[in-house]
Amino acid sequence: MLYIICKMFWKAENKIEPKNSFFLKIEKFYSELANDKVPKEFITELSEILTESQFKSYKNSWKKYPKSRKRYSEFDVKDLNHPFVHYQIMDFFRKLPNTSYVRFSCQLLNLSETEFAEFEKRKNQFENMF
Repeated sequence: MLYIICKMFWKAENKIEPKNSFFLKIEKFYSELANDKVPKEFITELSEILTESQFKSYKNSWKKYPKSRKRYSEFDVKDLNHPFVHYQIMDFFRKLPNTSYVRFSCQLLNLSETEFAEFEKRKNQFENMF
C-alpha cells in the first residue's frame, strides 16, 4: 500500500509545461495587444525572445523554490507585466532598423507617448546607476 501511495505522490509532482506552451501564450497575449498595429513577424520574433527568458526564469524558480513548484509549473501571463519584460520590449524595437520603436512599444505596453517617455527616462536612470 505504501508503494502505491508513494508512486501516486511522485506522479503528481508538477512539471514545467513545455516551452512551446509558453510561446503560444506569449504570442497570443501580444498579438491581441498589437491589434494589427504591429507587424506579425515582429510579434513572433519578440515572443521567441520573451519565451526564452521566461522559460529560463521559470526553470530557475522551479528549482530554487521547491515549495512553489505548482506556481512555476505553468506560465502565467501576468508575469509579462514586469519592468524587466517591458525593457526587453523597448530594447527589441529600438534595435530593429527602420521602425518606430516608440509607437510599437507604446502599443504593446499599453502606454501613451507621454507615459512612454517617462518610463524610458526611468529605465535610462536605472541602467545608468551601475
